[in-house]
Amino acid sequence: MMRLSLSGLAAAAALYGASFAISSAIAQTPPAAAPTQQLTSDGKPCGPVAYSAAEQKYVGIPCNAPSQQTSDGKPCGAVAYSVAEQKYVGIPCPTK
Repeated sequence: MMRLSLSGLAAAAALYGASFAISSAIAQTPPAAAPTQQLTSDGKPCGPVAYSAAEQKYVGIPCNAPSQQTSDGKPCGAVAYSVAEQKYVGIPCPTK
């Protein structure tokens, strides 16, 4: 049984690491064009919201999801039960 010397093992590891780094760099795709900045209804920029440990709060303004409508133009979304009205309120969106 052959023994690999420490220097042989280090050389093999370096060769593997170099080939991995080169193949990873080649596999990277160029970045896509930057998406246009979304704005809220009052013109403020919105996007992903991150938690700031320094400020101990979420920072940023989330973007609202695009509003959905029924075929007759009425807004639709989640349907909830109203205890005060004793009925379900809201219009469910049609499934596609």
